[in-house]
Amino acid sequence: MSWVIYLVIVFAGMPVAAYALLGAWHGAQRLAESRRRPPPPEPVEQLEADLRRLRAELEDTENKQGLTAKGHRIRALRAAYLDTLRAACARLDVPPPLGGEGASLAEVYRAEEGLRQRGLHVRDQVAS
Repeated sequence: MSWVIYLVIVFAGMPVAAYALLGAWHGAQRLAESRRRPPPPEPVEQLEADLRRLRAELEDTENKQGLTAKGHRIRALRAAYLDTLRAACARLDVPPPLGGEGASLAEVYRAEEGLRQRGLHVRDQVAS
């Protein structure tokens, strides 16, 4: 090929390369901005459903006999329940249970009562 053809290819390729670089730059900026944005809050109904499910699963696991690694399962479920309980407390402006992962039952009951007063029922209602 002659040098004229190479020159035409280079001049035609320069704008294409420039547009590709600009597109990559803008795409990277949009990706970085989307990562900085906080995720939308979880709906209160979803928090309530998660709390009820985790509470039932925790009580069921505590009452089962002969489970393999029962202690690990209970600790994992209790941690998941406390995380979800804290998220619900933060969402409804209720003081969360104190004590980290080893929160006492009294603290958990206090937080559940605060949520109940705000309309979020964690435990099923017992018929009188």
